[in-house]
Formats: sequence, C-alpha cells, structure tokens
Amino acid sequence: MIQPCPHFQLVRKFFLTSWMLWFGLQLCAQQPPKKISVQLRDATLIEFIQFIERTTDYSFIYNEDVTIGDNITLNLNNKTLEEVLDEAFAYQPISYKISGKHILLQKAKPKPKPGSRKYTISGYITDRQSQETLIGANVFETRSSNGTTTNAYGFYTITLPEGETRIGFSYLGYDSQVCSFALRGDTVLNIRLSSDNRLEEVLILSDRVEAGLMSTHTGALDIPLSHIKNTPTILGEADVMKTIQLMPGVQSGVEGSAGLYIRGGSPDQNLILLDGAPVYSVDHVLGFFSIFTPEAVKKVTLFKGSFPARFGGRLSSVVDVRTNDGDMNTYHGTLSIGLLTSKLNLEGPIIKGKTSFNVSLRRSYLDLVTRPFMSDDNILGYYFYDINAKVNHKFSDKNRIYLSLYHGKDFFDSESKNEWGGSENTSWDNYNMDLQWGNTIASFRWNNIINNKLFSNTTISYNQYKMAANAKSELRYGTFDEKYRTNYNSGIRDWSAQIDFDYTPNPRHHIKFGGSYTNHSFKPEVVTTKISTVDEESKLDSTYNANSNSRIKAWELSAYMEDNVDLTPRLRANVGLHLSSFHVQGKSYFSVQPRLSARYQLDKDVILKASYSQMNQHINLLTSAPISMPTDLWVPVTRNLKPMLSRQYALGTYYTGAKGWEFSVEGYYKDMDNILEYKDATRFIGSSASWEEKVEMGKGRSFGVEFMAQRTVGKTTGWLNYTLAKSDRKFAKGGINNGERFPYKYDRRHHVNLVVNHKFNDRIDVSGSWFFASGATTTIAREVTGAIRPHTPGWAPIETSDPEVIKEQEYVEHRNNFRLPPSHRLNVGINFHKKTKHGMRTWNVSLYNVYNAMTPTFVHRSYRPVTIYNEGANEVVYRPVLKKLTLLPCIPSVTYTYKF
Repeated sequence: MIQPCPHFQLVRKFFLTSWMLWFGLQLCAQQPPKKISVQLRDATLIEFIQFIERTTDYSFIYNEDVTIGDNITLNLNNKTLEEVLDEAFAYQPISYKISGKHILLQKAKPKPKPGSRKYTISGYITDRQSQETLIGANVFETRSSNGTTTNAYGFYTITLPEGETRIGFSYLGYDSQVCSFALRGDTVLNIRLSSDNRLEEVLILSDRVEAGLMSTHTGALDIPLSHIKNTPTILGEADVMKTIQLMPGVQSGVEGSAGLYIRGGSPDQNLILLDGAPVYSVDHVLGFFSIFTPEAVKKVTLFKGSFPARFGGRLSSVVDVRTNDGDMNTYHGTLSIGLLTSKLNLEGPIIKGKTSFNVSLRRSYLDLVTRPFMSDDNILGYYFYDINAKVNHKFSDKNRIYLSLYHGKDFFDSESKNEWGGSENTSWDNYNMDLQWGNTIASFRWNNIINNKLFSNTTISYNQYKMAANAKSELRYGTFDEKYRTNYNSGIRDWSAQIDFDYTPNPRHHIKFGGSYTNHSFKPEVVTTKISTVDEESKLDSTYNANSNSRIKAWELSAYMEDNVDLTPRLRANVGLHLSSFHVQGKSYFSVQPRLSARYQLDKDVILKASYSQMNQHINLLTSAPISMPTDLWVPVTRNLKPMLSRQYALGTYYTGAKGWEFSVEGYYKDMDNILEYKDATRFIGSSASWEEKVEMGKGRSFGVEFMAQRTVGKTTGWLNYTLAKSDRKFAKGGINNGERFPYKYDRRHHVNLVVNHKFNDRIDVSGSWFFASGATTTIAREVTGAIRPHTPGWAPIETSDPEVIKEQEYVEHRNNFRLPPSHRLNVGINFHKKTKHGMRTWNVSLYNVYNAMTPTFVHRSYRPVTIYNEGANEVVYRPVLKKLTLLPCIPSVTYTYKF
C-alpha cells in the first residue's frame, strides 16, 4: 500500500480550511441586514443620532457645521439603516457615508421637496368668438386657494406649487372653464371663454379684483354694460355718465345734465380716462349727454373712495373707460336710430386672427329736422357728432399694439336779418354767430410680456380740447356802414408718454409701478376784435387783440408704486405712493401722495374695509354758469395759485350672506385745501386777462354715509341706494362770505336712487329708475336797494339838485343762501327683441319724467305787478318773486336698433 505524502496531507487541510472559511463568510454576507423601526416627531439632529446609536451598534462622526433645516419626523417600520438615513436626510443639507460601524455626516446642498418648487402660469383670457380681451376675468386654483384677475388688457399671471393643478376661469356672462394638468414648469395658458348671454351668478373667488366687494379699495365700482344700456334716459340715449349718476355718493348737478358731483367735488375734480388718456370735456348738448357711445365701450370702472396709486391729478374720482378692441374673426355691427341721434358700430378682422378694427359713429340731426321750419331771416341750428376708432394687432402672444382715436364736436350757429326802409333807401342789419367745441384724442399703446411675472404697457397720447366762437354783424343805415367781427378761442393741448408695469413676484404680492410725462399747453382765452366803419364824414378801421399771447406752457412728471399684498389669510392691503411734479411759469410744485387701503375678511359673508387717500390737482375749470358751457376755461395753477389738495378717509362694511344680494355701508370724510371760487359779486364775462384776480383760494370739506342694496342675479335685478351727506366751503376772513362757512352749491342732504330691471322672456324686458334728492343751494338777493348820487348836468333835462338813481344794488346775506325745492323723477323703458335671419332687432320705447315733475333747472328773481288800491287812485308796484325754469318735462322716445 502506498502511503500519502505528508506534505500533500498538509496542503489538503489548508485548502479545505480556506474553502470552509470562505464559504462561511459568504453565508454571513448573504444574511439580510438588521431591520429597525423608527417613530420620531419633530426630532432635532442630536435626538435622531442618539436614537440610531441606541437602536444599532453604529456611531456617528460629523463636524459642527453639519445642521438640518427642518426637524425630522419619521414613521418607519422594519426598515434598513440605509433606508432610514435616506428618508431622514432626503431634503436636508446633509450627505452620509457608512464605513464599518461608523456613519460619516457631511454638509451638502439640500434637494427640493416635491411640490416645494413653484412655477408661473400666465396668458390672456379672451372671448372665444371675437378674441376680444376680457378685463377683470377671474382665475382661481383650488388646491392652493390662490386667485387673481386679468388686468386692463386681459393678461393674468399666477404662481403655484408644482404638481397636479386644477385651475378655473370665469367671467360674468360667460361659461366657466376648468383646466387640470400636472404643473412641471412655467406655462403659457391662453384661455378662450364662450359667451352664454345669461346673467347668472359668478362667484368672485379672487381677491385681486380692482373694484367691487372683494377688492381692497373702498368706493370702487364696476359699472356693467347691461346697466348702461338698459337704464332709461332722455330720448332713449343710453349714457355712461347718466348711469354713474345713479351710484351712491354721485350727483348730477343741474337736472338732466351729465355732470358728476362726487362726494362734495366739482366736475373738474373727476379724472375721466378714455383708454388711459384724460378727457377734458365729456359733454354734448350743454351737458345733457356725454361723449361716450355705449356701443364702443367695453368696461367702465369708478373709483370714488380710495384711489390706486397709478392715478393722480384729480381730487374726487376716477372714471376709467375702456373701449372694445374689435372682433378678430367675424364682421358684425349695430345700427341704432333714435329721435335725437343715429349710431353705427362696425367691427371685424383686418387680418384674421391677427388684426382687428372697431369703429363707432354717432350724429344728431336736430338741425336737419328743424331747418325746414325756419325762415331765411332767422336761422338757428345745432348738432354734434362722435367718432371712435380702434385698431388692434397681435404680433405674438407676448407683443400687441393698439391705436385708438376719438374725435367729437358740437356745432351751434345763429343768423338773423332785419330790413327796413323803402326800396330806394334800404337799411338793414345782419348778425351771425357760430360756436364749436370738441375733443380730439389719439393714443398708441404697446403691450409687452417681458416674462411670465412682468407685464408692461407703454402709451403715447395726444389730447386736445378746443372751443372757437365767431360773431360778426353788419349795420347799414343810409350811407352809414359798420362791420364788426369778434373771434374768441380757448383750449388745452397735451402730449404725454407713460409706461406701466405689472409685476407678480409671488402669490402674496401684486405690484404695479410706472411713470409718466405730460406737456401741457393752455390757451385760457384769446379774443380778437375788428371794427370797420365807413360814412361820408369819417373812415375808421381798427383791430383789437386781447390776450393774444395768453398761452401758458407747463409740464408734469409723475411716478408711482403700489403693492396689493396678503398680510394674513384674512387681511389684504393695497399700499401705494404717487409722486408728482408740476412746473409752470418758472415755479415747480412737488407733492408726495400716500395711498393706503385694507380689506379684512371677518367671515365668509362679512368684509370690512378702510382707506386713506391723498390727491393733488394742478388744473382747474373756471365756470360761472350752473350748466356746462363751452366758454368754461381750463387753467393751470400759477405762481400765485397753489395746487388743490384733498385728504379722504373712508370705512366700509359689506355683506354677501343673502344669495344673489350684496349689501354695503360706507362712510367718508374729505377735507380740501386751495379750492377756487369766484369772489363775491364777480362773474366770468369777457376777457380772462385778470382771472387770477377774480378767484380766491379756500378750504372745503364733505362727509357722509352711503347705503346700497343690490340684486345681482335672477330675472329681476337692480339696486337701491341712499346717501346722507354734507359739503361746505370756507375762505379767509374778509374774503368770500366774509370768512364764514357756507354750504357748497350742490350740497344735498339726502339722495335716493332706485333702479329695477326685469326680464319677462327673451323677447321682452323692462327697466325703470327713480331718484329723489333734497334741494341744492343757490345765491339769490332777497332785497334790492338803489345807489343814488346828485344829478350830473347834461345827463337829463332836470334840476341839478334832483337826485339820480344810477344802479340797483343787491343785498345778499351770505353765499348760497337759498335752498331749492327737492328734485325727483321717474323714467321707464321697455325693449322688444326679435331674432331675425341675419341678427337681432330691438324696439325701445322710453318715457322720461313719467309724471312730469317740474324740477327746476334754473331759478331766478323776477318781479310781479301788484295793484294797491288807494283812495282816489290805484298804484301798481312790482314785488320780487322767484321763478323756476324746467327744461325737461315728460319726454317720450322711440329707438330702433338692429344687430347684425
């Protein structure tokens, strides 16, 4: 038998032992790692480390700069150490490495949590059919409860957390739309809403609206176009300004006029904007109609309490009127024929989907109707016209341009002829006068989306108001011949440039900022008179120029910033600052105007608001007539007259708990400095060379409470409001009214408006409005005396010692000493609609002043003869009486409208 080699046995044992050792190690390596469970809540880093070290046999190594951002909360069962560490440090500024029984921690960049990143959604909201931009459309995201609205150009931007998003879009009169998608980056989302032609309730979910209950501003109202078109007015002429007069805190001044007297202010204290450009004269027919054609208007917003910082230059209100852009897809229009005017509106694409136009024309024809009934010797004529035109071009989703034009004029002319004498020696006189006034406004705007959070609008505009009166007469008597000619001109012209930015850095802030420059050219009054006389004995030719160099140059620079900010989930504020500088006649006026308004959501149905606004005004309208006249003068502040200043405080409570109803109560107090009034016994007649000497600066104040209840949905809608207010003026002692406080001309203690609209069906709807106002004030002399002096020889064939009465002297105890009777009026209208093959036909029948209330338009003093019976003779004496003149009795009207 062969014996094995001892060395071989040794080698075999070595390999066998090595193989068994390797196999054992492999078995150990394949065993599952130890599992642990962790339940920690808001644990610090030290607490987490101590737990792991107690639960396992591992220890940690780290430096002092290793920290965590948020405390650690874990609820893990049966997890490995690596899984626990991955979960604990997933979004912390920490990285780890396991070496043996040691865990090495190092400082690192944290990974963002899912949903912690935010992205911005932006775009335009337009009408699906016409692509007309929708102003103030609502945008609301349900997951984060964030909302916003479109700006004045239909653009919106909203920043939301990444992840699943459900965002809704709504607008009054349109079907709502909801979009659901996964938000993974910045997104451009342009929305087209379809019109449903129903006035159903739209829940305003966004708190970024400019006006209404949910806005931060007090006294801010959107005036729906349906209200403007349905409110019955004189001769069936729907009118923007007449509808605004039915809002709380607003008065019309003289009965039937389109003037706005808001919270104790005068018409020139209202900033009226047409597509961002100021309008200086908004009146037709001596103030009984305004220049705004409803068919051209897209949106009207009134600010009368707190004012956004971007507005400046007036004390009492801002009326922001935006016009239609035009349909980009189809052609259509409206033709309307009434008793006073006819109107035509056309819109459609120039380049389909890219460029559109909108044109509105209106003309009155009172002159054409009355001219055949006048003789050639006495002719009287009046008419007015309006032209609104707009072109809108879309270069891309980020760039759009708009070109807007308004031109309107009033024309009045009068001519009379008289002849006497025989055929061989005829004598005659001719008189002719024509008066025309109006506005020309042109603006160019460029909208640019700089990025998804920043939007800009650049505007260049031209604005001119001009009045011209020409009078000429010729008298021939035998060989005597005299010719007289007078030209009277007045006006104001502006060139301006403005840039505005909308910036939304995050959902809590909506920031607006920008600036503007305006170059003013005032021509208060230029009078040129020429007289030519020729007879057998003398020849005269003279020319007289008054104030031919009266043009006043001025420039104005302004800047602003405002932030609509969420302070808490219930409290939102609008904080703003408006800066302005006005330079005239070598002197500069600089002003800082803070604006602050806040809204607090007490609960889901009750809202509280408060505001403070400071406003400056650098131009004034000089007027001495109770109604708007074309001879009223726009004049700037001068080196002697300071800018007007107002400070307004307002509080409001609003309730929406009753379905379909809105209730509000607002109180305000406003004080004003440097208010201009004509001095006692002064009237603006003739040359304005010394107009500065005819006026005096003083103080004014107004305060009141406004109540409003509004029904917003259903077949019957409308509103009822009541205003209790007081307004007065005070000047330096020895000046107007000897320094005593006196009531403002349009101080009315009580004012009530009721408007009701009811839709029977798609074919018939009716509307009615009723108002009541306590009487305004006027100044009337209660007594008259005669100023006498000794007779001057040569004046009359009487003895020198006899006295001569040379002038009557009126005695007035104080300014605005007489309170006029209350005013009230009822207007009704009914519409008959019929759908035709090519459009919609509407007949409107209206009745203005239904029960013929003889509300005074003017009041004046007259004399009534009274016979006194004495023994032997009767004596007739004239006693003073007050007489009223009513210009607007009961007036029926019929209007035909065809939409095609």
